[in-house]
Order: sequence, then structure tokens, then C-alpha cells
Amino acid sequence: MDQNRPNKRQKSYDNKQRSGPEYEAGQNNHRDNNKEDRDEHRAKTPSLQQLQHAAHLAYQFPVPEKGRKWTVSIALPGSILDGSLTVELKTYLVGQIARACVMFNVDEIVIYNESAKGLSKENLGKDDYLPKSDPNLFMGRILQYLETPLYLRKLLFPMHRDLKFAGLLNPLDPPHHVHLDDRSLYREGVVIRPRDKQYSIVNCGMRKEVLIDRLVPTGSRVTVRIHGAEKDDRNKKMDKNAKTLAAIAAMEASLSSDKGAQQKYFMGTVVSPKTPREETGYYWGYQVRLADAISKVFTESPFPDGYDLTIGTSDKGTPISLAVTSSIPSFQHAVIVFGGANGIETAVEADEDLKCGTEDTKDMFDHWINTCPNQGSRVVRTEEALLVTLAALQGTLTAQGI
Repeated sequence: MDQNRPNKRQKSYDNKQRSGPEYEAGQNNHRDNNKEDRDEHRAKTPSLQQLQHAAHLAYQFPVPEKGRKWTVSIALPGSILDGSLTVELKTYLVGQIARACVMFNVDEIVIYNESAKGLSKENLGKDDYLPKSDPNLFMGRILQYLETPLYLRKLLFPMHRDLKFAGLLNPLDPPHHVHLDDRSLYREGVVIRPRDKQYSIVNCGMRKEVLIDRLVPTGSRVTVRIHGAEKDDRNKKMDKNAKTLAAIAAMEASLSSDKGAQQKYFMGTVVSPKTPREETGYYWGYQVRLADAISKVFTESPFPDGYDLTIGTSDKGTPISLAVTSSIPSFQHAVIVFGGANGIETAVEADEDLKCGTEDTKDMFDHWINTCPNQGSRVVRTEEALLVTLAALQGTLTAQGI
């Protein structure tokens, strides 16, 4: 190495002082500081762990007063993606819909087929080889991907061209997207292997795997109640499930001779995905359902008695007002239906199972409303109508849910 060659100046990536008119002053101060001042400044700089701890403390969800058994569903056509020219724009549009649903605690998203052509479900496994993805399947796949906690995505979603840009979307950050060291009574997990032909090992995104109280097929997504999390003072009032604790106690008793297992794993038990919402009141994500036609939105409802409150949105509906919202009755399961570019009438006309005409579309719903009257734009896009409608009805639905 040439000894006469001057040392190459090292690059600096500290740009904290390099913004606005204070840049020159910041430079001069930096030159004048001696080593002791720099050491003192370095000692006062918070560590990454301290910053993460502060961010964790600031990232808190309000504690619900009680559990919630009522649900809100939305239904919209996948054809709204046809107006986007590129895959990036389609992906971003789905991300907007997912964010809106999470912000307003939507429990189910139904994607219905607006055209007379049915969904080609026989091509679900061959979608990689189709020249163009079905917009309904495209939307459903991205919605499911975003709802899944980050630590489970690689385990549940293989590489797929529809998910190419999904990683660039804004995170949803609902309560069930738990961080590594967060203390949570419930966690989402994926079964990774069986144990002793009686129990299963689950990855719940924790520092140790979770041993659950039953044998579940490998690869299944499960909701797990973590044993010991109820000891947190904030969660004492949530500890109401005696059967769950009894199942965990029985599992620990059967493993009493295997001390290594109890030290290697956390203990947990499988519960229904709706249990966190019903017992604690925390929002626990949404379910995604595909419907071949708009009539299947109602006839294939996952609830035994169907939806007891149906709301249709249209620019031809009754303008929303205090009188309209006050007329909404108490309900257990509500569904709000949105149309595509040409409204819900297009889907009704294409549905062969419906015998009514487009002029009778409003008779399909308990309420036929216009949530954006006196609109300044010729067309209100579906993702915009979704935000406006959920914001307008949020207080009413919360008050009337039973």
C-alpha cells in the first residue's frame, strides 16, 4: 500500500444536523467538539432497545369494556379492480380496502362475482399458469395475506404472482398481529408437527413453541389461548374460560413426568377464532369469503340464522340522516353491500338465481341508503364509499349491536 497516499475520507451517514439553515452551525459545532464531549453525547444517546421499548409502550390498544358477539360484514365485487391498469395499482387498492375494514372492525369480507360468468374455482390450483388472474381471487388472496400475522405468512403462503407487491402495502396492525415479546392472552399460530400422537406443536411467533392440548393436522392455522398470560393484572378480568384452564391442567398433569417438555414449550389450548372477540372484545381480524353471485352473499352466510340486518348502498338510495340511522334496529349479524362501477343493479341483473328486476334491487335490503349525498364527483369509487359508509354508520352499529 502506498504510504504517501492520503487516507480516504470516510463517508458519514449521520444526517441529523443536515437539514435547513442549521446545517452550517451544526458542522462548525461538530468540528469544535473534543473527544470528551463526543463521548458524553454518545452516552446520552438512547439505545435501540430503549427506543423499541418506548415505541412498544406507545403502541397500546384501548381495553374494551366487554366482549362483543355481534358482527359486521361487508360485501363488494372483485370487478372494482378492473379499473386499475397495473398489478401495483390493483394491489394498492386491495390494501386500501383492508385498512378501512380493520379500522372499523369489520369481521367478514365477502367478495361476490358481479358478472354472469361464474368463478373458475377448478383453476384455483392452476392460477400460476392462467394468462390473467381472476379479480375476485386476486382480491381474496391479498386480503387473506394482509390479515395473517407477519410471523405466519411464510408458513401459510407460498410464493405467488398475485402477492408480488403485497409486501409493500401498509401494515394493518390489528391486535392479533402480536409482537415477539408482547404478552397476549390469545395468539394466532400454525401447527408445525405432532407430539406423542396426542398433542401438537404450534408456532405462535414467541421465543418458544407452544404445546397445545390436542392433535391438529400439520399446517393448520389455529387460535391458541396461552397458559400463564391470564396472570397479567390487565388480563385477569378476561380469565373466564374454566374449561380451557381445565384442559391445560390435564395436559400438564399428563406431562408431569416429562419436565423437559414443560421447560421447552409454552402451554396452550386451541379455541374458536371468535373467542377472543366474544370474551375480550378485542378486534381479531376478518374472514374472507368468495360468492359466485350476489344472492350467494345471503344464502351462504356462515351464521346459522343468516344476517338479520342488510344494508344496500347506492347513489339512488335514501340520503343518510339522523332519521335513517335511528331507524336501524338491534341486530346480531349485519352485512353492508357495495356495488361496482355501475352499482349493485349490475350484479342483480347478472344473477340467474334472482327473479327480480333491477328496479326492485332496493327490496332485497332492509335499508337502501346513500351515504354520500350531494357528491361533488360524478362517481364515488367503491373504496371511497366503503370508508364513508363505515364512518357514517359506526356509531349506530356499535349502539345497536347485541
